[in-house]
Amino acid sequence: MAYTNDDEALQQWPVECRDVALQYLKTSHEMVRKLLEALLGNLGAELDDSKIDAFIGKKMVNMNFYLTCPNPELTIGVRRHSDMDTLTILLQDGIGGLYIKIPQDVNMEQKGEWVEIPPISGALAINIGDMLQIWSNGRYKSAEHIVRTTSTKSRVSIPIFTRTQPTQKIVPLPQVVEKDGAAHCKEFLFSDYMNNFFGNAHHSKKSIEFAKTNSA
Repeated sequence: MAYTNDDEALQQWPVECRDVALQYLKTSHEMVRKLLEALLGNLGAELDDSKIDAFIGKKMVNMNFYLTCPNPELTIGVRRHSDMDTLTILLQDGIGGLYIKIPQDVNMEQKGEWVEIPPISGALAINIGDMLQIWSNGRYKSAEHIVRTTSTKSRVSIPIFTRTQPTQKIVPLPQVVEKDGAAHCKEFLFSDYMNNFFGNAHHSKKSIEFAKTNSA
Protein backbone atom coordinates (compact mmCIF):
# COMPACT_ATOMS: atom_id res chain seq x y z
CA MET A 1 0.00 0.00 0.00
CA ALA A 2 1.84 3.06 -1.29
CA TYR A 3 1.26 6.24 0.72
CA THR A 4 0.69 9.53 -1.07
CA ASN A 5 -1.73 11.31 1.27
CA ASP A 6 -4.34 10.47 3.89
CA ASP A 7 -7.36 10.96 1.62
CA GLU A 8 -6.02 8.59 -1.02
CA ALA A 9 -5.12 6.00 1.60
CA LEU A 10 -8.59 6.12 3.15
CA GLN A 11 -10.20 5.75 -0.28
CA GLN A 12 -7.98 3.05 -1.77
CA TRP A 13 -6.48 0.96 1.03
CA PRO A 14 -8.44 -2.13 2.18
CA VAL A 15 -11.06 -1.07 4.71
CA GLU A 16 -10.17 -4.03 6.95
CA CYS A 17 -6.71 -2.64 7.75
CA ARG A 18 -6.45 0.91 6.43
CA ASP A 19 -6.87 2.76 9.76
CA VAL A 20 -4.32 0.74 11.72
CA ALA A 21 -1.91 0.62 8.76
CA LEU A 22 -2.09 4.39 8.36
CA GLN A 23 -1.48 4.89 12.08
CA TYR A 24 1.47 2.48 11.96
CA LEU A 25 3.00 4.37 9.04
CA LYS A 26 2.50 7.82 10.57
CA THR A 27 3.83 6.96 14.01
CA SER A 28 6.95 5.41 12.46
CA HIS A 29 7.82 8.51 10.45
CA GLU A 30 9.47 10.46 13.27
CA MET A 31 11.41 7.38 14.33
CA VAL A 32 12.72 6.93 10.77
CA ARG A 33 13.76 10.58 10.65
CA LYS A 34 15.67 10.32 13.93
CA LEU A 35 17.37 7.10 12.84
CA LEU A 36 18.54 8.67 9.58
CA GLU A 37 19.77 11.79 11.34
CA ALA A 38 21.77 9.64 13.77
CA LEU A 39 23.18 7.33 11.09
CA LEU A 40 24.17 10.14 8.74
CA GLY A 41 25.41 12.36 11.57
CA ASN A 42 27.71 9.51 12.61
CA LEU A 43 29.32 9.85 9.16
CA GLY A 44 29.79 13.59 9.61
CA ALA A 45 26.93 14.46 7.25
CA GLU A 46 24.64 17.06 8.83
CA LEU A 47 21.68 17.36 6.44
CA ASP A 48 18.76 19.76 6.47
CA ASP A 49 15.13 18.65 6.74
CA SER A 50 14.53 18.73 2.98
CA LYS A 51 17.44 16.37 2.33
CA ILE A 52 16.28 13.97 5.06
CA ASP A 53 12.78 14.05 3.54
CA ALA A 54 14.28 13.20 0.14
CA PHE A 55 16.06 10.21 1.65
CA ILE A 56 12.84 8.99 3.29
CA GLY A 57 10.88 9.72 0.12
CA LYS A 58 7.82 7.64 -0.62
CA LYS A 59 6.55 5.24 2.05
CA MET A 60 4.92 1.88 1.41
CA VAL A 61 3.24 -0.56 3.79
CA ASN A 62 3.30 -4.26 2.87
CA MET A 63 1.44 -7.06 4.59
CA ASN A 64 3.05 -10.47 4.15
CA PHE A 65 1.45 -13.81 5.01
CA TYR A 66 3.51 -17.01 4.92
CA LEU A 67 1.50 -20.21 5.00
CA THR A 68 2.45 -23.17 7.15
CA CYS A 69 4.59 -25.57 5.11
CA PRO A 70 4.76 -29.30 6.01
CA ASN A 71 8.31 -29.46 4.59
CA PRO A 72 9.84 -26.03 5.27
CA GLU A 73 13.31 -27.26 4.29
CA LEU A 74 12.04 -27.56 0.70
CA THR A 75 10.88 -23.97 0.35
CA ILE A 76 11.72 -20.39 1.26
CA GLY A 77 9.20 -17.69 2.09
CA VAL A 78 11.36 -14.98 0.47
CA ARG A 79 14.64 -15.75 -1.28
CA ARG A 80 17.89 -14.03 -0.31
CA HIS A 81 18.07 -10.36 -1.22
CA SER A 82 18.65 -6.87 0.13
CA ASP A 83 16.00 -4.16 0.00
CA MET A 84 16.61 -1.42 -2.54
CA ASP A 85 15.19 1.25 -0.22
CA THR A 86 16.75 3.55 2.39
CA LEU A 87 15.43 1.85 5.53
CA THR A 88 12.93 -0.94 6.13
CA ILE A 89 10.92 -0.92 9.35
CA LEU A 90 9.65 -4.40 10.10
CA LEU A 91 6.90 -5.44 12.49
CA GLN A 92 6.82 -9.22 12.79
CA ASP A 93 4.70 -11.62 14.82
CA GLY A 94 6.09 -14.05 17.38
CA ILE A 95 6.66 -16.91 14.93
CA GLY A 96 10.13 -15.95 13.70
CA GLY A 97 11.70 -16.95 10.39
CA LEU A 98 13.68 -13.83 9.43
CA TYR A 99 17.38 -14.52 8.84
CA ILE A 100 20.22 -12.16 7.90
CA LYS A 101 23.62 -13.03 6.54
CA ILE A 102 26.60 -11.79 8.54
CA PRO A 103 29.03 -10.24 6.01
CA GLN A 104 32.53 -11.70 5.71
CA ASP A 105 34.09 -8.35 6.61
CA VAL A 106 32.32 -8.14 9.98
CA ASN A 107 34.37 -9.18 13.00
CA MET A 108 32.00 -11.81 14.37
CA GLU A 109 32.27 -15.54 14.90
CA GLN A 110 29.23 -16.18 12.67
CA LYS A 111 30.54 -14.18 9.68
CA GLY A 112 29.28 -15.56 6.40
CA GLU A 113 26.52 -17.48 8.17
CA TRP A 114 22.77 -16.99 8.36
CA VAL A 115 21.57 -15.78 11.75
CA GLU A 116 17.92 -15.67 12.81
CA ILE A 117 16.55 -12.35 14.06
CA PRO A 118 14.25 -13.48 16.87
CA PRO A 119 11.04 -11.51 17.26
CA ILE A 120 10.90 -9.41 20.43
CA SER A 121 7.51 -8.33 21.71
CA GLY A 122 7.02 -4.58 21.25
CA ALA A 123 10.17 -4.19 19.15
CA LEU A 124 10.75 -3.40 15.47
CA ALA A 125 13.50 -4.77 13.24
CA ILE A 126 15.28 -2.13 11.10
CA ASN A 127 17.01 -3.12 7.87
CA ILE A 128 19.46 -0.86 6.06
CA GLY A 129 18.70 -0.80 2.34
CA ASP A 130 20.82 -0.43 -0.79
CA MET A 131 20.33 3.33 -1.05
CA LEU A 132 21.73 3.97 2.41
CA GLN A 133 24.71 1.76 1.58
CA ILE A 134 25.34 3.89 -1.50
CA TRP A 135 24.80 7.25 0.22
CA SER A 136 27.23 6.16 2.96
CA ASN A 137 29.82 5.15 0.31
CA GLY A 138 29.70 1.60 1.65
CA ARG A 139 30.19 2.50 5.32
CA TYR A 140 26.78 0.98 6.07
CA LYS A 141 25.88 -2.33 4.44
CA SER A 142 22.40 -3.22 3.26
CA ALA A 143 21.11 -6.30 5.04
CA GLU A 144 21.00 -9.48 2.97
CA HIS A 145 18.11 -11.52 4.32
CA ILE A 146 15.70 -14.38 3.70
CA VAL A 147 12.44 -15.55 5.24
CA ARG A 148 11.91 -19.21 6.04
CA THR A 149 8.57 -20.88 6.58
CA THR A 150 7.69 -23.24 9.45
CA SER A 151 5.79 -26.50 9.71
CA THR A 152 3.81 -25.44 12.78
CA LYS A 153 2.36 -21.95 12.31
CA SER A 154 1.75 -19.39 9.59
CA ARG A 155 3.73 -16.15 9.80
CA VAL A 156 2.73 -12.50 9.38
CA SER A 157 5.06 -9.53 8.90
CA ILE A 158 4.32 -5.89 8.09
CA PRO A 159 7.25 -3.91 6.70
CA ILE A 160 7.34 -0.21 5.90
CA PHE A 161 9.65 0.66 3.02
CA THR A 162 11.06 4.20 2.75
CA ARG A 163 11.82 4.70 -0.91
CA THR A 164 13.24 7.86 -2.46
CA GLN A 165 11.52 9.37 -5.49
CA PRO A 166 12.29 7.86 -8.94
CA THR A 167 13.72 11.18 -10.16
CA GLN A 168 16.16 11.46 -7.23
CA LYS A 169 19.84 11.44 -8.18
CA ILE A 170 21.75 8.90 -6.10
CA VAL A 171 25.41 9.50 -5.31
CA PRO A 172 27.60 8.99 -2.21
CA LEU A 173 27.47 11.93 0.19
CA PRO A 174 30.34 14.35 -0.52
CA GLN A 175 31.26 14.58 3.18
CA VAL A 176 31.88 10.82 3.24
CA VAL A 177 33.66 10.72 -0.13
CA GLU A 178 36.03 13.43 1.10
CA LYS A 179 36.98 11.29 4.10
CA ASP A 180 37.29 8.09 2.05
CA GLY A 181 39.26 9.71 -0.76
CA ALA A 182 37.08 8.24 -3.52
CA ALA A 183 33.47 7.47 -4.38
CA HIS A 184 32.73 3.76 -4.57
CA CYS A 185 29.47 4.22 -6.48
CA LYS A 186 28.57 6.13 -9.60
CA GLU A 187 25.78 8.70 -9.91
CA PHE A 188 22.45 7.45 -11.26
CA LEU A 189 18.71 8.02 -11.06
CA PHE A 190 16.78 5.90 -8.62
CA SER A 191 14.35 5.01 -11.42
CA ASP A 192 17.23 3.35 -13.29
CA TYR A 193 18.10 1.35 -10.19
CA MET A 194 14.48 0.23 -9.83
CA ASN A 195 14.34 -0.83 -13.47
CA ASN A 196 17.49 -2.88 -12.99
CA PHE A 197 16.21 -4.36 -9.71
CA PHE A 198 12.85 -5.46 -11.07
CA GLY A 199 13.92 -6.12 -14.66
CA ASN A 200 16.66 -8.63 -13.92
CA ALA A 201 16.75 -11.77 -11.86
CA HIS A 202 18.65 -10.76 -8.74
CA HIS A 203 20.25 -13.04 -6.20
CA SER A 204 21.87 -12.14 -2.91
CA LYS A 205 23.09 -8.51 -3.23
CA LYS A 206 23.83 -8.70 -6.94
CA SER A 207 21.60 -5.71 -7.72
CA ILE A 208 23.94 -3.28 -6.01
CA GLU A 209 26.62 -4.08 -8.59
CA PHE A 210 24.64 -1.74 -10.86
CA ALA A 211 25.78 1.23 -8.76
CA LYS A 212 29.46 0.45 -8.41
CA THR A 213 32.16 2.35 -10.25
CA ASN A 214 34.66 0.43 -12.35
CA SER A 215 37.32 1.04 -9.72
CA ALA A 216 35.17 0.04 -6.70
